This record gives sequence, structure tokens and C-alpha cells, in this order.
Amino acid sequence: MKNKLLKRSTIEKKRSRWGWLFILPWFIGTVYFFIIPMLQSARYAFSDVTIRNGIVNYKFAGLENYIYIFTKDSNFLPGLAESIGNVLYQVPIIVIFSLFMALLIKSKFPGRTFFRAVFFFPVIIASGVAINILQTQVLMSSDAAGVQQQAYMFSVPSFTVLTEQLGLPTFVTELAASITGGFFNITWKSGVQMVLLLAAVNHISPSSYEAADIEGASQWEKLWKITFPMISPTLLVVLIYSIIDSFTDYGNKIMQMISEHFGKGYYEYSTAVGLVYFIVVLVLTGAVNLIFSKKVYYATQ
Repeated sequence: MKNKLLKRSTIEKKRSRWGWLFILPWFIGTVYFFIIPMLQSARYAFSDVTIRNGIVNYKFAGLENYIYIFTKDSNFLPGLAESIGNVLYQVPIIVIFSLFMALLIKSKFPGRTFFRAVFFFPVIIASGVAINILQTQVLMSSDAAGVQQQAYMFSVPSFTVLTEQLGLPTFVTELAASITGGFFNITWKSGVQMVLLLAAVNHISPSSYEAADIEGASQWEKLWKITFPMISPTLLVVLIYSIIDSFTDYGNKIMQMISEHFGKGYYEYSTAVGLVYFIVVLVLTGAVNLIFSKKVYYATQ
């Protein structure tokens, strides 16, 4: 009996060591790429930074940068409100669209692989700059003025010019451009979510639907009673991912503000804005996780 206990203890220790070995790359990456930069950012945000002859000098400034953000910067709070507003209407649309497309391309039909590749293709090539160029040069969104105008590879007749040439009223042109630009955003931001939801939908056992068919359940009932509960953990992941992706989008006002201040050499102020923004995103994401995690169903074997 004692030998069995010793043998089991040895096996558990070996498994524990393998577990630590597997998480070691994550741990190193977290320390090196997150914790150390965050500490460095905090040092910048509470200092007055000057760089002379390649040497960085720090002078403790206390809460001066943060006081300026909330009392004197006329762009931060409106930009933050706009960012939150964009999340409130964009994220639900992206999640619903991703789920709809995942259910659609799950079915077997000719060219299914091609359509899957088409919807995921933007994830491969779409850096934030690429999306901004496509929006401004092709669709001529509201932020077109002065953004990446040198990208002649996308210099084609704009949608707005095309509708104006057709003699349509101004409000119709603006409405059509807004709808087209919004559809562009949704399709280009739904690739990862679609793949995650497609994997979750395919993981549902066909026997669950077969049992529901025997009981005479409708498609609507199967969607709410089987599909949604079974993919709810993935839906929560997709929701949180979409929120963070929206907050860190290249066209986000706060992200542009951080980049602009950093480019001008205001390193301490751009870092302070970034830390405040990080805390806001962290709190909102945590609140969403706390609220929706109570509705998540985890199947037990």
C-alpha cells in the first residue's frame, strides 16, 4: 500500500513538473512583455520625462498628468465617451453577425471552404492601418480627410462620388455611405469571432439535435435550447474579444490620441492616457464578464 502511494505521488509530481514546463513560455512572455512594460509605463506616467543625448531623465511629477487629463484636456472625455458608445452598438452587431455566418457556413454546400476562407481572409491581412486605408480610400468614410492619402494602391472612385454622379439627394448618399461603411466594418471585424463560433457549433453532438427532432422541436427551439447553451462559453469569449478589439481599434479616438502624443514626444502624457484607458477597458470588460458569466452553461461529461 505504501509503495502504491509513493508511486502515485511520484507520478503526480512528474505531471506537475510537465504542467509548469508547459506554462513556462506563457509566464516568461507575461513578465517580459506585460508586467515589465506596465511598470515602466507607470514610471513614465508619474514623471516629467526629458531625453537629452539619448539619455532619459525622470523628474517626479505626481498626479500632474492625470489631473491634466480630466481637467484640461478637452479631447479625452469626449473621445472616451465615443469609444464606449461605439462598443455598445458595434459589439452586439458583430457577435450576432458572426454567429449567423457561423451557422450558415456550417452547413454543407458547394464552395463552403471558399466562403470560409473569404470571411477569414481579412484577419490575415487586416492590420489597423490597412482597414483605415480601405475605409478612407475606397468607401470614403467620415474620417477620410487627411488619412493615408498617399496610398494610391487603393485610389479608386469613391462610393460617395458614384452616388453623387447618379444624381441622388445628399441625405441618401450619406445614408448609403454610412450603411456600406458599417457593413465593411462588421465583415472585417468578424473573422476571428466567426472561426471561434464555427468551432463551437461543430462541437455540438448531432445526437442532441436528433433527440430534439424525435421530440418534435422546431428549429427555433433547437437554437435556444441546444445551440445557445452549448456554445455559451465561446459566446462569452467572443463577446470579450470583440469589446477589447473595438477599444483597441486603429480608428479609435483614444488610440489615435495616444499615438499622436507619443509621436510629438510627450511620452509621459501619452503613457498616462494609455494607463487610464487601460483601467477603463479593464473595468468594463470585468463587468461584462461578471454579468454574462452567470448565464454560461458548462456541459458536464
